Amino acid sequence: MAEGAIGDEAAVAACAQAVRSGKRSLDEFDLVFARAMVCGRRPARPGVEVVEVEGRGRWTFVFSTPQRLAAHYGDCGLYATTGADLLEQLPVGIGVMLDPDDDHRMPILNRMVPPKILAAVRRRNEHHSSKAGEQQERVR
Repeated sequence: MAEGAIGDEAAVAACAQAVRSGKRSLDEFDLVFARAMVCGRRPARPGVEVVEVEGRGRWTFVFSTPQRLAAHYGDCGLYATTGADLLEQLPVGIGVMLDPDDDHRMPILNRMVPPKILAAVRRRNEHHSSKAGEQQERVR
């Protein structure tokens, strides 16, 4: 199967898990997600399905495999696209959640939060993560 093809979830799912465990950065995930083929439930009209999550904004769900999509929605039509194409076509203000039912679920905020604010949040989170790692090393 070609790299990035649906069903070859290893890269995007593994990268999401590595970010959640602190082994990779969100910037690395962005690059992997951009190249990955993801799928979502195809709505009746052209576009993407969006849900309003109270207090958290508007979101669309995408999946690293058709099997994960089917486990979430059941039997349904799907669309497939690269992460980069999805983000390019989404209106501003919509977040993307990759594999929402899995431990490695990953919110992608690139179209939800203005770039300067997103960069500041990421710097702050990486700073807190590095401090936590330093404290863990001192305990050992």
